[in-house]
Amino acid sequence: MPLELKYSSDFYRIEEDTSRSLLQTEWLRPVQMHEMVTGGTMLYEVLSQTGATLVVADASKLTNLSTETKEWMSSKFYELLSKTQLKKLARVVPEALFSRLALESVVTRAEAIGVTKFNVCNFTDPQKALDWLFK
Repeated sequence: MPLELKYSSDFYRIEEDTSRSLLQTEWLRPVQMHEMVTGGTMLYEVLSQTGATLVVADASKLTNLSTETKEWMSSKFYELLSKTQLKKLARVVPEALFSRLALESVVTRAEAIGVTKFNVCNFTDPQKALDWLFK
């Protein structure tokens, strides 16, 4: 089944595969804090509207996130996602070690403060991310 476009901007895209209860998201370039908030809030809204339970999030182009952006992601973004039907989030993270560790630390912090109510796993290979979602 073809993907249905749910949201698109110059920095973020969300598509839905209704047959698999899957949203595919992609950050199209590095973003500023307000863009992360806009995109993250839009993902929450689309998840709420569709009831999708699986998300593959391609964050491979996200580099140099500010401390404020990482704080918002770990405290507010994952809390918003936990208010939806989301069961599994597969993140495709950058190959570059520093950028990958920065994104992985966001999830570690969110889990430590107890705001994640779904499984999260990081991958550098998009196909492995999808494979994990459907295990």
